[in-house]
Amino acid sequence: MDYDTTLEHLYRLERFGIKLGLDNIRRLLALLGDPHRGLKVLHVTGTNGKGSVCASAASVLENAGYRVGLYTSPHLVRFNERIQVNRTPIADDEVLRLWSGMQPAIRAMTAARAIDHPTFFEVTTAMAFEHFRERKVDVAVIEVGMGGRMDATNVVDGLVSVVTRVDLEHTEHLGRTVSRIAREKAGIIKPTSRAVTVSQEALPVIEARCRDVHAPLVVVGRDVRAERRGGDLRGQEVRVRGSFGEIDVRTPLLGAFQVENLALAVTALVQLREAGFVIPDEAIRNGLASTRWPARLDLIREKPSILVDGAHNRPAAEALAVSMQELFPGRKVSLVVGILNDKDLKGMAAALGPLASRVYACRPKTHRAFDGEDVALAFRPYAESVSIPAVRDAIDAAIDGGTPDGIVLITGSIYTAGEALDHFGVRP
Repeated sequence: MDYDTTLEHLYRLERFGIKLGLDNIRRLLALLGDPHRGLKVLHVTGTNGKGSVCASAASVLENAGYRVGLYTSPHLVRFNERIQVNRTPIADDEVLRLWSGMQPAIRAMTAARAIDHPTFFEVTTAMAFEHFRERKVDVAVIEVGMGGRMDATNVVDGLVSVVTRVDLEHTEHLGRTVSRIAREKAGIIKPTSRAVTVSQEALPVIEARCRDVHAPLVVVGRDVRAERRGGDLRGQEVRVRGSFGEIDVRTPLLGAFQVENLALAVTALVQLREAGFVIPDEAIRNGLASTRWPARLDLIREKPSILVDGAHNRPAAEALAVSMQELFPGRKVSLVVGILNDKDLKGMAAALGPLASRVYACRPKTHRAFDGEDVALAFRPYAESVSIPAVRDAIDAAIDGGTPDGIVLITGSIYTAGEALDHFGVRP
């Protein structure tokens, strides 16, 4: 079996859908020898900002001299991006070998009932844990897939558990209120954890979980403060202050929303210090300055300015709009947008539509996406909108229809962002 065939088999597992619960993943891991046991973990959940926090923390930990596993989802261009050690994606032949080695365990699980077959995310999570065990990582930075309490990654006990800002998402699985969703996400906080979150509507729920399991909690916006000191299209300077003192850092990640994410990452790293890790301030500064997290307000080309952002829900779209207005005050953009059909289309249109001089609505390559015409219709109250089915064709039309000093913003989902990066030949 070659690598492409292996990926085909992996993606076919999506037919098993989402299984909320830990019994299946625990059984799979047990059959594999429990590769997650003994991992030292920084575990991150929330609605938006999870990936940025993970990437920033992993970069700092590597700079501090540790071998760092990083597990995130979804990927932008290649599956291998999901599983990294010291920012190097897992090799094709390792994916093939791990998948092949997992087959006896999968056969054992399905011998009695086919319905017990592990899902795509369960298999990928097990693959990440096995890869991290084999590579003998010193610490693993793990992003949840969905929720927290019943997420497949929650078989680990994090040394530090981070809950980023929580908003409505996946309501059919997690609940229909912010409080209910927050209870699910706070489930990653364990008696072993030091918890970090941000001052927000969901804070009382997170505080209650910390009391229940006797986990100390540090809150960005209350116990830790972050202040942006300056910035341009190449990055921004931020001062973070807390009981640990203050540290001035620079990040190449753009957007006002990244200030909070950066503060969460710094706070989590300080908590890892309390757990015994040696993380000098210089490693924090150098690691944050070298963080790479593509498709998050990512300036990939100039003249025209082309930015790619994976904003995939209403809160992220609102934060993106604020940041675009700060970076390009008074300027309109050519907006290329493709959105998944479980998202608040009208809310995202209300957030992003006023930025646009013209909207090029498209449909990324997933059955979960809105048709381009539906997206165009939602944006028409704000700007002239046309439907161009393929992401790459919509991007080309936006560039051709603009000027050399114009701005093209490509956004709406990670899938749209990933296709954009692939179109431009950018490899995350």
